[in-house]
Amino acid sequence: MLPPYPAHLSLKERQMTLHVSVPPLGTADHQGRPLRRGDTLYYTGDPSTSLYRLEQGLLRAVRLTPQGRNLTVRHILPGDVFGEEALHGLTRSHQVIALTEAVISPIHTQRLNGDDLWNVTRSLSEQLQRVMNDGVHIQDGELRERIARYLLNLSSSSLGGRHTDGRRFVRATHELIAEGTGATRESVSKLIGEMRDDGLLAPAYRCITLQNELALRELAGV
Repeated sequence: MLPPYPAHLSLKERQMTLHVSVPPLGTADHQGRPLRRGDTLYYTGDPSTSLYRLEQGLLRAVRLTPQGRNLTVRHILPGDVFGEEALHGLTRSHQVIALTEAVISPIHTQRLNGDDLWNVTRSLSEQLQRVMNDGVHIQDGELRERIARYLLNLSSSSLGGRHTDGRRFVRATHELIAEGTGATRESVSKLIGEMRDDGLLAPAYRCITLQNELALRELAGV
């Protein structure tokens, strides 16, 4: 069993692993809708009936490439508003999957007031900036660097945590890392094995420990 999150997590880590308090949207269902890990909220091509806000947990939006592989479009963090196709009356452009236990609130576009529209715009703007940064991270450097960068990023999300000795870990499969770095699972598995041999990572079943975080940060350029 993976260790629980300790009390010494930073404020940023607590926000990303537990729950972020955000200004309420008057149209949101404050009771929220729970999602279990692995649940799909909607699929590509589904009708877009509403926006959503993530109250707790971690989601990812994925799209199928022409080669038949899933590619992570973006990660959805607590406080993020998503499902923006509803603003244009379009069908869903990607699939949204829960990476952890999560809670979402639907936001009905026809009831948005001025303050709500500002909050939605600000959230989408912040996510656009994040997606642009993530896109650079995926394309910049060799795959080994991209893996290090992606694992460091996930370690501050609700997929991350710390062992009792302070080392960070990430609950992730090789397939998830491949989809987040634009690579094949086989290539990722090979490099994770090499990074293990180099003392950078300690992989286990669905859990990768950042064995030498300082060296990983140097490799990732962060």
